[in-house]
Formats: sequence, C-alpha cells, structure tokens
Amino acid sequence: MNLTKRIALPALALLALAARPAAAQGIQSNIRYVEQAQGLEAFGGWVFADPKLTLDDSTVVEIGPRPAPIFGLRYQLRANGPISVLASLGYIPSTRKVFLAEANSDSSAIRVIDTGREANVGILLFETGLLFHLTGPRTWRGLAPFVGINGGVARQIAGSDPADSLVAAPERYDFGPSFAVSANAGTDVFLTRTLSVRAELNGRLWRESAPAGFRSRSQAKLSEWNNASSARIGAVIHF
Repeated sequence: MNLTKRIALPALALLALAARPAAAQGIQSNIRYVEQAQGLEAFGGWVFADPKLTLDDSTVVEIGPRPAPIFGLRYQLRANGPISVLASLGYIPSTRKVFLAEANSDSSAIRVIDTGREANVGILLFETGLLFHLTGPRTWRGLAPFVGINGGVARQIAGSDPADSLVAAPERYDFGPSFAVSANAGTDVFLTRTLSVRAELNGRLWRESAPAGFRSRSQAKLSEWNNASSARIGAVIHF
C-alpha cells in the first residue's frame, strides 16, 4: 500500500503541472480589438470620370475631365463603435478636349467644333463622410471590411487651354465648383497593430456644367450628374 502511494502521488502531481499550461493556452481567437481611435491614410488610385455632357437630344460632347489618377490624404476618427468620421483631400491631374461652339442665326441650336487640342485640368476634391466597419472596432483574421457614404466638392485649381486667347470667353470651360456624392466599400488589411493596407471602391457622381456659349437660346442652364467613380489603395497609420 505504501509503495502504491509513493508511485501514485508523484504521478498525480506531474499530471496537474502538465494540465496548467494546456489550460492557459486555450483556444486562439481570430478576432482582435483595434485600440487606436484615429487613422491617417495616404492613397492613390484611378478616377473613371465620364467627360460626356448632353447639350440637346442629338448632341453629346466630351467636354468634361477625362479619366485620370488621384492622389491624396484622408483622416479618420472613430465616433462610436463601428462608426468613424472621415475627411479627405485628393488631387486629380486630368485632361479635357477643347471645343468651340457655333450658334445658328437665331441661336436656337449650337454646333460643336472639335479643335483637336487637349488642355490640362487639375482638380482638387474635398470629401467628408461616415465609415461603418462591419466588424466594429475589431478585425477578423486581420480584415476589417467597411461601407461608407461621402459628400463633398470638386474644383479646378490648375491647368488651362494653351490657346485660351483663341477661345471666346463664353465658350471657355472651367470645371467646378461641383458637388460630389458617393458610396464606398472596401476593407482594411492589418499588417501590424498600427498599420493597415486599405483597398476601396468608390461609386461617385459629380455635377458638371457647360459654358454659357454652349447653351442655346432656350436653355437657361445646362448641367448634369456624371460618373466619377474611383478605385484606390492606401496605407493607413492608426494611432
């Protein structure tokens, strides 16, 4: 009996010691909490701008900014749980075709003349909005998918037709200021606790207007919402 106790007691002690590390390990969770409430993103991408503007039932002219890259910065502040407030500033170095307009004798119709020239259009795009992370202030396997809405304004700040002196003032095109609205979706891929890569698709519309010289006598205003959607990728520092 004493021999049995001498063997059993050390064996039980060894089993208890071995069970402690196993219990401490537990099940590793794929969910991680994002402690940082702010983020600063540098991004780049491409804007799929539609330059077409409808003048009348039979005339469509590609007078607006053409597809171009976009570069910028965006600041993010978590407001509550999964919701963050955003503010971004982007620059779009676009181009446009140069057209002239010729009215008929009574100005009831406009004939568009393609000059064959192109002009630079440097557009500044400011947007603010809300971002909703579907996983809340957490990541799942390093991913944090999101959706969002934005509103803003775009305006040309650089570029012109090198032959502006040959274009009558009423026919000179100048982009903006233009209101812009958008909805976006994407995901953060967290590489470390404070660094993520963000991929995003943005469905955007902005308002474009034609110069006064392209309007017929019966048209007091000539503007429409055009596509300016974008795809972009950025690096976000969380702090």
